[in-house]
Amino acid sequence: MSDWAGIALALRRPEDDGMGSRLPTYLHPLAGRSLAWHALRAMAVASPPPGKLLLVSPIDLDPAVVGELAADLVTAPRESWWEAVASRLPAGIRSLLFVDAAAATLAGSLDRLVAGPPGRVLVGPEGEPLAAWLDVEGAADRALSGASLDDLAYGLESIPAPVDEATLVRDRAGLARAGRVIRDRIVARLLEAGVTFLLPETVLVDVDVQVGPDTVIYPGVILEGRTSIGAETVVGPGCRIIDSWIGSGVELKGWNYIVGSSIRNRAVLEPYVRRGFD
Repeated sequence: MSDWAGIALALRRPEDDGMGSRLPTYLHPLAGRSLAWHALRAMAVASPPPGKLLLVSPIDLDPAVVGELAADLVTAPRESWWEAVASRLPAGIRSLLFVDAAAATLAGSLDRLVAGPPGRVLVGPEGEPLAAWLDVEGAADRALSGASLDDLAYGLESIPAPVDEATLVRDRAGLARAGRVIRDRIVARLLEAGVTFLLPETVLVDVDVQVGPDTVIYPGVILEGRTSIGAETVVGPGCRIIDSWIGSGVELKGWNYIVGSSIRNRAVLEPYVRRGFD
């Protein structure tokens, strides 16, 4: 087992941020998953992987927030969460990686952080802490005297995060910036897998969407949920597809709305044809 644990801190209240929402910021959706899920996944895929993964919040969370990730949900007061976290750490854990659960665009910089010595913090453009890397003893001392990632990171060596990883969502503008970063990563992955996007900056694709090779995606397409699209299919402009299975060799001519449906191989849907339920 790895000797480090990853801890996502979701301690801020809705009124602490500028989202104008009753929903805590870290629960807002981004590409079909919560912001907290993205922060947890960034740690889950780090190299080496964590020996333990935790999400800490003062409110009870639905397990759907972490999805398939092997992460424990820890409910504890904002001012005294450390005791609950410490009791969940396996024997042999020597270092801890703390991330803000609203830092949804973290990626490879976490590998570099955990590869180096503890006592460092990854910061955004204004010096805001995104992730702090500490040994267990140092983390305990800091956590007992403060409740936030700012307290944990105070005085540590600062490392600037790459531009595409430096978004900490605190308002709707930050959510939009994070959305563009995640969208571009998803599109890049699909491009490498053989999918053609005619105007990739105009599409929206959720993280769980699957698309087969030699499929062509026209501008303005929205692919949501657990949608699967086969090979050599054409998805015309303005289509919105939600939780659906689209076969191979299909042609959707454009502005089709498809939800909770299956479209057989080599089917052709004329413009504006709808399938499924509203």
